[in-house]
Amino acid sequence: MGAALAMILQHLETRDLIASRTLKWFAGLIALGVIAAVVEQCKDPAFVDRLINVPAPVLLAVAISACLVFVGTVQRYLHCRFSEQDFVKHNEVGGFIVALVGTLYAVVLGFLTVVTWQHFSDARQLVSQEASAAADTWHTAVGLPPTRRARIREDVLDYSKLMVDSEWARMRSGAFDRHGDVIVMDALSAAEAFAPSNWEQANAQSATVGQLVIVHDIRQRRLSDNSSGLSPFEWLVLAIGAFCVIGFCWLFGLSNKRIHLLMTSAVTIVTVSTLVLLFELQYPFRSSIGISSADWSAALGHIQLMQSGAQMDMRM
Repeated sequence: MGAALAMILQHLETRDLIASRTLKWFAGLIALGVIAAVVEQCKDPAFVDRLINVPAPVLLAVAISACLVFVGTVQRYLHCRFSEQDFVKHNEVGGFIVALVGTLYAVVLGFLTVVTWQHFSDARQLVSQEASAAADTWHTAVGLPPTRRARIREDVLDYSKLMVDSEWARMRSGAFDRHGDVIVMDALSAAEAFAPSNWEQANAQSATVGQLVIVHDIRQRRLSDNSSGLSPFEWLVLAIGAFCVIGFCWLFGLSNKRIHLLMTSAVTIVTVSTLVLLFELQYPFRSSIGISSADWSAALGHIQLMQSGAQMDMRM
């Protein structure tokens, strides 16, 4: 009788263990499914535009708050559903595994952050170079015949105004002003379509064409940078890695549950903050922390100063 009762109890314990493990796997699959669905939704350009239009501090606060609520709820459920001793006895092994997984994830996350940050910095430098080349075009055109000089300088002035008044606003939505290409090509045509009659005109033509080519090439790179971000697959990998790192925090056992929740929350805040930073940096001209048109405003102010200055040869 006693042996039969022991077998029944052992069977019940085994069944409960299998049920708990099944529940864990099922919860994990649901979480991964949610992550995949969110990443799939991120492929929609309209959804990405809506997120980008949210101010970066607001997006950061909302993302952290939502993730903290989710992480805290899951951790509280797991530690109420199962005995704390079930978690404590695995702390040593779990600590080794989370150190390995966390290091691998930190390498991937750090690498993508550095690459994205460098991409953002390069885009900012390109804007400065483009605006400087436009201002230099105004100066190098001084040696051209009056009609050619006036036409090129008018194009440079129109192009600078277009950058400040139209193109930067359109780049916020991933578009651009096509009239900019027309202006640059008109200036190139004016600079190239004549035969210099002396060395002064030949030098001015060569320098002006060179600066306009720089403006044209950098413009193409700027527009390309504004349309290239992290791929949905890269975001999926980052999301899965974040879930695994935070998920390991759930599996530890501490006598003080508040301290445990605080530690898990700290990992969540750092991870989510870095992911939001990546999201804001991936499109240099579209987010609220994106590159402004300050360089073009400065170039436009310089051109207008040349027009109103005492040097007659700097005017159109």
